[in-house]
Amino acid sequence: MKKLLLGTVLCFAFSVQAGNLRAIVNDIPVSDWDVEMHGRLLKAQQPSVYEEMPVQQLNKKALDNLIEEMLKIQKGKELNYTLTDKEVDNAILHLEGQNGLSVGGLKRLLDEEGVPMTALRQQVYADLMWLQYVRSKSDVVQNQVPSPAVKERLKQIKADMAKSSFTVAEIIVPSLDEAQSLWEELQTGKSSFSDLARQFSRAKSAKSGGRLGPISENHYGVEVAPILHEMPVGQLSRPLAVKGGYALIVMIDKKLPVTTDSVMLWELAQGGQAEGANFDKIMKVKNCDTFTKVLKKEGVAESIQKGWTDPKQLPDELRDLMEPAAVNEVVGPVRVPQGQLFFMKCDVKSQRVLPTEEEVKEQLQMEQMELLSRRLLEAEKRTAVIEYKE
Repeated sequence: MKKLLLGTVLCFAFSVQAGNLRAIVNDIPVSDWDVEMHGRLLKAQQPSVYEEMPVQQLNKKALDNLIEEMLKIQKGKELNYTLTDKEVDNAILHLEGQNGLSVGGLKRLLDEEGVPMTALRQQVYADLMWLQYVRSKSDVVQNQVPSPAVKERLKQIKADMAKSSFTVAEIIVPSLDEAQSLWEELQTGKSSFSDLARQFSRAKSAKSGGRLGPISENHYGVEVAPILHEMPVGQLSRPLAVKGGYALIVMIDKKLPVTTDSVMLWELAQGGQAEGANFDKIMKVKNCDTFTKVLKKEGVAESIQKGWTDPKQLPDELRDLMEPAAVNEVVGPVRVPQGQLFFMKCDVKSQRVLPTEEEVKEQLQMEQMELLSRRLLEAEKRTAVIEYKE
């Protein structure tokens, strides 16, 4: 990653870029170009939130964010806080790691979206400066999380874990005929669910391509609840009678009730058998690494997957098949519409799902810090001189 000198970061924050003025913040100008670049940055960071947002609304959000960034940086300079270029670099490396990107991955992503790296660096720089200020005011936060609050939050977490929740995409229309017609259209594969949701759905979720959740099992009524439990992730339902009409539902994710402090997880590997593959060679594999290597040679590359899963989230048939299997034992072939699949249980572990009291306390302290940060920022806005331009 090309290094950007600290002075260059500040220059970006406090210089007029090409374009008309949109605002002046404590005598520092913000241009149309600044707003446009920050809007692109928002879309690159959260496409599901900002990709479909109207331009006028996106520009307003981008301008609001830019004003906050400038106030954060100005406060840091006022208090003589300093940041090295290396600290900004390290924060960006951390962001890349959090998002599963290699070094330089964020720059490549932003280049594809036409966003200058300076836009991200300014955002990171502002947040790091502001964090120093918030921490200087945070002593009181450490004493604002009494033991009863921790126990109450733990009680709420247990109650939430004991409930089922589902993330779905929905299309809701007034008539069964229209729902059936859309279901048939989806079977052809010519139209995406999200496009049809935006075009035809009468639900508020239409704006987000039908995505909704997490929702409770009774969101659509007690009659639909059993169907939600039975639907595997990725499945499209037939038209269902719901309040307000008829719904088509795609199961995106599901969380079944957890009544224990920990759950047993399986690391599963799977892959499909290619035409003419060596069946015996696949079945004789004795460990997971070799299993995936053999599948890459003898299987269908697109079908090869490996990862940790909660057995309760698996289809009943597959869970019943894998339950008695030993670690590193090949299971299969299992016939599916696309051909035959092989499975291997690579590892088994118990994972704690209920946080400790100390973890809950840290979570509550973080929430208090976020609240403090917002209050301090609002105070800066009240004392700032902000002039908006048409």
